[in-house]
Amino acid sequence: MQMGLGSFPPPRSVMETGGAASTPPAGSSNNHHLYLPVNHLICSRGGLRSQKGDSRKGYTNLPEALRIRLELDGESQTLELLQNRELVPGRPHLMWYEPDGTRVVSEGHTLESCCYQGAVRGHVGSWASVCTCSGLRGLVVLSPERSYTLELGPGDLRAAPIISRTRDLLLPGRTCGLSWHASVATRAPQERPRGRRHSHTRSRRRRRDVVAETKVIELVLVADHSEVQRYPDFQYLLTRMLKVAFLLDTFFRPLNVRVALVGLEAWSQRDLVEISRDPGLTLHNFLRWRREDLLPRLPHDSAQLVTATSFSGPAVGMAVQNSICSPDFSGGVNMDHSTSVLGVASSIAHELGHSLGLDHDLPGNSCPCPGPAPAKSCIMEASTDFLPGLNFSNCSRRALEEALLEGMGSCLFERRPGLPSMAAVCGNMLVEPGEQCDCGFPDECTDPCCDDFTCQLRPGAQCASGGLCCQDCQLRPASWQCRPARGDCDLAEFCSGDSPQCPPDVSLGDGEPCAGGQAVCVQGRCASYAQQCQALWGPGAQPAAPRCLLTANTRGDAFGSCGRSPDGSYVSCAPKDAMCGQLQCQGGRARPLRGSARDLHWEILEANGTQPELNCSWVHLDLGNDVAQPLLTLPGTACGPDLVCIDRQCQPVGLLRAQECRSKCHGHGVCDSKGHCRCEEGWAPPDCANRSRATSTLTSVSTF
Repeated sequence: MQMGLGSFPPPRSVMETGGAASTPPAGSSNNHHLYLPVNHLICSRGGLRSQKGDSRKGYTNLPEALRIRLELDGESQTLELLQNRELVPGRPHLMWYEPDGTRVVSEGHTLESCCYQGAVRGHVGSWASVCTCSGLRGLVVLSPERSYTLELGPGDLRAAPIISRTRDLLLPGRTCGLSWHASVATRAPQERPRGRRHSHTRSRRRRRDVVAETKVIELVLVADHSEVQRYPDFQYLLTRMLKVAFLLDTFFRPLNVRVALVGLEAWSQRDLVEISRDPGLTLHNFLRWRREDLLPRLPHDSAQLVTATSFSGPAVGMAVQNSICSPDFSGGVNMDHSTSVLGVASSIAHELGHSLGLDHDLPGNSCPCPGPAPAKSCIMEASTDFLPGLNFSNCSRRALEEALLEGMGSCLFERRPGLPSMAAVCGNMLVEPGEQCDCGFPDECTDPCCDDFTCQLRPGAQCASGGLCCQDCQLRPASWQCRPARGDCDLAEFCSGDSPQCPPDVSLGDGEPCAGGQAVCVQGRCASYAQQCQALWGPGAQPAAPRCLLTANTRGDAFGSCGRSPDGSYVSCAPKDAMCGQLQCQGGRARPLRGSARDLHWEILEANGTQPELNCSWVHLDLGNDVAQPLLTLPGTACGPDLVCIDRQCQPVGLLRAQECRSKCHGHGVCDSKGHCRCEEGWAPPDCANRSRATSTLTSVSTF
């Protein structure tokens, strides 16, 4: 069915704000946005009734606070909820296509924050997320063993909500699949290589800052044509995608990671890439389109395709491991496999977790997942029959910390400018235009610097406590380090002296040497071949003998290759590219820190000229039935004199153009990821050509 613009317009009732709010007439099914002119909503067996509450600054069509009373397993419970405006940080781009293929971009439209987050009164550790965009739908978690979904259709204000236990939403046997592009695994939390150069004090400081600072994933959701055909009403599709983004934000919040929707694109006329039942091929096509088409016109951190096409096999999604912030691989494909938004959101969260470097939770008790037996409910659980995951395990939390400490995710510490701001709402914990601070509602504000009613600084305060460059309501000096370097390729950030916010995260530019010359920085990360072996096999692991590595990776099978093609077949490495293929190691632990050794192949290589006889062993690493890729050498790994791995090929390091950029620094600095010089101590920016009159840590760098 071809969808014309007439049947696929921008949703006015969702995008427009202001004016009098009105309740949809009972029985109406055409209004997909439920406006509630109340601050408290009481939900009982007899249906919904409203209770007037006080209005606050910034009130538009929807209340900033909701109280929902409902009955769960015979017990009366009350949800205390606040509006989640951070989900839509500005005014997202809405994009669709006319019959002639013209792309329509609806920029700067306001999406009502019809989603709420909060807790259940009297239940410590509980949480709830509810959306009123189309009726009333949400998720309530009283405890790891007790969770419920709520559903009340639009116009059904007098009806009783449908309440189901999440254990009744057991999904069919499904798994995820990781792309063959996946690189070396994030280190397992229970064992870390020894011999770090940093002191324990500095490591604790770095860990504390990484955990404490909020990270933001700026997300674009793309609905393919099959998804549009399944939900041809644009308002309903938009509402569904908004609920997905809302649940993603809910899932990631405990990791101090926020998910902000910056764009929604609907392929309303046809698919812009080939959508195959093979998730690997679909991912390959989608990531190429993202790199060439979407990313240049809409900057973002991750793009996730949602399709109604059924993937072959058990996979419901696929992503690229350790890919967040990458212009080439930061994205995923996801099958809309369930009528439950919760199930779809949980699957997308799983793929986003892989992009952040998270592996599947280990079987047994090493990564316990709370939930009703026998099913589990952790998002990175790899079981085939599962409940929708509601949280991340402790293993996932620690793995994310380790990945961040290694320099992953620099884009998550930077909020991109360019989206128009929405009207300020005092009390949503988001500083918006016209506000100097926002510490939440009076009963939750603990910031002595901020007036919780006006969202202005209190007399004598220069800043609010939420900024890293603010202490005791006063701005920290310009020399204060607000974000230490995370790994060899990261650069420390310092307060400017006139802002409470720490500057955006900046790393060394691509091609700058690291790891003692055994690698170069690529996208803020550094790892020599030996470091990658130790991350997989533990302390003492080293690269395999060159002949063993060359023999394995030029054969192109499960024991050695340069990855897999989109059709799933192994690709043999050219001899010159062998070091850029599968990771080949020797020594270390008897068992890998990730996955299990499915098969072990021993072979004696005969003497060849001056080369003696050599014993080689290769491992077929089993990462789970849903993982179809080997572990490849990280980009930037040295593979010869002035050669590094780029796109699974051994190429000249000059292709990264680091020397060209560094020449602008006159031999007294290095280039950062923004193309600016970071000058050595004693030399002045912007080009490090002149001596500085005073030493400033703002422009100093370590020498290599």
